[in-house]
Amino acid sequence: MIRALGLALFAVVFVSPLGAQPSGADGDPGEPVRESKKEKNRPPRIPDGPFVPKRGMIQRPKGQFWAGPPDEGRFTQIVTLTLVPREQLQKRLEELPGYQELSEEQRARLVERIEQVREANRKHALEVAKEFQLQVPAGQEEEFVQMYWRERVAIDQGLREEMSSKRKKLEKESEERLLKRFPKSGAKP
Repeated sequence: MIRALGLALFAVVFVSPLGAQPSGADGDPGEPVRESKKEKNRPPRIPDGPFVPKRGMIQRPKGQFWAGPPDEGRFTQIVTLTLVPREQLQKRLEELPGYQELSEEQRARLVERIEQVREANRKHALEVAKEFQLQVPAGQEEEFVQMYWRERVAIDQGLREEMSSKRKKLEKESEERLLKRFPKSGAKP
């Protein structure tokens, strides 16, 4: 009896849907079948993994300039420009190589970007003052911001010089170890 009940339940649940005819949303057999989301044609999925763009895939407007390599002291250059008083900024920019090659629109965008970085640096410096619980009077905020960023630039330059000399020393030691183990071609071991 239990076996017959199980067989009947199996037939109702699994077999009857197989024989059902497709129908529309209202169950009317004459209505066309609508595709469900799973049945829609979709482009093939691109597998996960490293994606290397092909030449010409990344487009940028003609004349758009990108920053140079990060190891050339870009941080120092940008912050130094934000420390220049607004009245002297144009003169300082004209001294930079490549500035003359920029269009008027690019020059305006560069000045605008320097102002944005200047404001962000100001906010950051004043947040640091609050974090260190320093008392910076309203009249001396600009002086504090200038001093804070000059200190940061000095730290960055000092670390860059220190790391450069350490890197040269370590590279020389590495080269000596490699030459010991693998002599130059043409030399006897």
